[in-house]
Amino acid sequence: MSLSHGQEIEFKEAFALFDPTNSGVIQPKAFADFLALLNNPELTNSIKLPTQPLDFKAFSALMARNHKGAETSDEAYGALFHTINKDGSGNVSSAELRAALQHFGNNSLSEADVDEIVHEADVSGDGRITLEEFLKIMQKSEKKLRGEHVL
Repeated sequence: MSLSHGQEIEFKEAFALFDPTNSGVIQPKAFADFLALLNNPELTNSIKLPTQPLDFKAFSALMARNHKGAETSDEAYGALFHTINKDGSGNVSSAELRAALQHFGNNSLSEADVDEIVHEADVSGDGRITLEEFLKIMQKSEKKLRGEHVL
């Protein structure tokens, strides 16, 4: 399997979402939970769920077989934002972000760490992250993953 440079970057970004602890593998339950959160029955039905942890190579092969390339990063991040925003307020609180991170197995961040993430992303200063602020912080993370200079 040969990935284009763009696909490799996209798959690395997706892999990082599934592997928040940087363990180098995605656990089958985390993968299944994430697919369920996307609420896309066509995608869910087209993917055979793994029974063993996936490393990046196996993940890339699975994604390449099922990737149509139609969804942009912003669309994917928007869907993720709305999943994290449990109360439907249109803003993500520190508590909602912390719960989402823990759901995906990232228990390594302290409350102060999560509060700092919210503070960094929260341009308006209201203590919550809007969709626009969320997209900006995710785009900044993408640039870092690609090795681009970020201010």
